[in-house]
Order: sequence, then C-alpha cells, then structure tokens
Amino acid sequence: MKSVMLIGGLILLAILVKYFYFKPMLVYGQDAPRFEVIDLAGQPIKLEDFKDHYLLIDFWGSWCGPCRAENPILAMMYAKYKDKAFKQATGIKFMSVAFEQDSLRAIKAIKEDGLAWPYHVIQTDMLKSPMAILFDIKRIPTKFLISPQGKILLSDPDIKELDDYLAKDTQKTDKLATIIGMASILR
Repeated sequence: MKSVMLIGGLILLAILVKYFYFKPMLVYGQDAPRFEVIDLAGQPIKLEDFKDHYLLIDFWGSWCGPCRAENPILAMMYAKYKDKAFKQATGIKFMSVAFEQDSLRAIKAIKEDGLAWPYHVIQTDMLKSPMAILFDIKRIPTKFLISPQGKILLSDPDIKELDDYLAKDTQKTDKLATIIGMASILR
C-alpha cells in the first residue's frame, strides 16, 4: 500500500513539475517582450515593425520532430490568412525563430517545409538565446499570437485554437465582395 501511495505521489509531483515548468510564462493581455533581432537577410526585425498586424511568432528547430510536423500546417495557415483583413488587425505576419546549432540545417528545413514568410531568425544558443530568454521558452514548438497593440493574445496555442481564433476574427468582406460581384454580373 505504501509503495502505491509513493508511486502516486511521484506521479502527481511529476505532473505538477511538468505543468509549472513547461507552462509559458507570458499570458493573455500581457505586453509582448520588445525585441530586436537580425533575420536571415541580415535585416533587423523589431516588434514595432508589425504595428497594425497580428504577429505569430513560432519557436522551433529543424531537429524537433513535433516542430517539423507542424511546419507544413503553419505554411498552409500562412497561405490561408496572409492576405486576409481582420476585425482587429489589417493583416497577419508570421515570424519563425529557429533554435539551431547548425544554421544551414534550419535554412534547409525552411525550404523543405515551405515556410514562405519572409521573417526567419536563427539563434544558435538554443534555449539560452536572447529570444528564448525574453519569451521564457522552455520547450519547442511554442507559439505566441501578438496583437497589433503588442499584447499577447494566445500563449502557445495548438493549431486548431490558432486557426479558430483567426477564422473568427477575419473580416467577412470576401462574401460581400462575391455578392456584389455576382450582382454586377447579373445586371
């Protein structure tokens, strides 16, 4: 009986440690950390550059199986939403932050996985890199959706949660434009 209680206690402790250690520290409504990083083209990127847009920041690595599995889905989401207008933002931008020891592997994975957005950053210090520390990243993949006002909207959402949020916030102008276009054809 004592061994069963001990095992149960250890399992509970492991669950609590996992929950509190791996839980993202940035939560809804908090100001997103201000950053300035250099992208693959050698250009500086700052949070302020995304004013008026949603910003999805995806922390990943080419060596991370779950990251690579999500990349094609994120690429499809980018294609779906990149030209959309939103109720609370004029558009959305995606930014990838790869934690890599070998930058060439990240560049190869970006091409292989079809990550077509222009904002890619590679940080070679892995989870000790400036962006990992700034965003308190303890595991990857981790994502944040940031509002045009620089606030955290979603903290480490899964793909469905992210898609649901963006779908609900898209402007319905596409249907209206279709109806107007159809009406003008019928005249």
